[in-house]
Amino acid sequence: MLIWQLVLIQIVTFALIVFFLRWVLYSHISHALRRLQKLNQENLEKEKALKEELERAKREAEREIEEGRRQGKEIIAQAKEEADKSRDDMLGVARKEAKRMINEAIRDCQRKKTELDLEMQEKAVYLASDMIKSIFTEHGQEDLNMRLIDELLLEIKGLDKGRLKAQGDKAEVVSAYPLGDAQKKSLKEILISKLKKDITLTEKIDKEVISGLIIKVGGFVIDGSIKNKLKKIMPLMKERAKK
Repeated sequence: MLIWQLVLIQIVTFALIVFFLRWVLYSHISHALRRLQKLNQENLEKEKALKEELERAKREAEREIEEGRRQGKEIIAQAKEEADKSRDDMLGVARKEAKRMINEAIRDCQRKKTELDLEMQEKAVYLASDMIKSIFTEHGQEDLNMRLIDELLLEIKGLDKGRLKAQGDKAEVVSAYPLGDAQKKSLKEILISKLKKDITLTEKIDKEVISGLIIKVGGFVIDGSIKNKLKKIMPLMKERAKK
C-alpha cells in the first residue's frame, strides 16, 4: 500500500511538474509570440511608412526632375532667343555698317568724279585757250578781243539797274589788250548809268585773259573773258557728248 501511494504521489508530482513546466513554457512562448506579433506589427507599420516615404520621395524626385526639365527647356529657349536677338543685332549693326561704307564709297566716288570733272573741265579750258592762241594770229586775237568786249558792253547795258550793285567808285578792268578810247568811254558811261555815281577806271593788262574783259567794281565782278565763257560752255558740251 505504501508503495502504491508512493508511486501515485510521484505520478501526481510528475504530472504537476509537467503541467507547471508546460504552463511556464506556454506562458513564455505566448509572451514571446505576443512580442513577435507586436514586433511584426511594428515592422509592418514601419515598412508601410517606409513605402509611403519612398513613394513620396519618388514623386518628389519625379516632380523635381520634371521641373528641372521644364526650367532647362526655358533656359534653352531663352538662350536661343537671346542668341537670335544678339545675332539679329549683330546683323543689323553689320548691315548698317555695310550700308554706311557703301554710301561713303558712293559719296567718295561721286566726289572724285566731281573733282575729276572739274579737273577735266579746267584742263579743257586751258587746252581750248591754248588752241585759240595757236589758231589765231596776234591780229586775230586782238580782233576777237575787241568783239568780245563790245558784246560784254552790250550785255551790261541791257542789264536791269537793280542787278548791278557795287560799293565804291573805282572799277578795275582786266584784259589781254588795251581798251580803245571809245570802249573806255562807253564802259564808263554804262557803269555810271547803272550805279548812279561817278566811276574811275583803272586798266590792267593780263595776257592770261587771252580775249575778253573782266570788270571789278567794289567786290562785284563781271567776267566776260573767253576763259569764263569756255568754263560755262564745257558742261553743255559734255551733256551734248553724252547724248
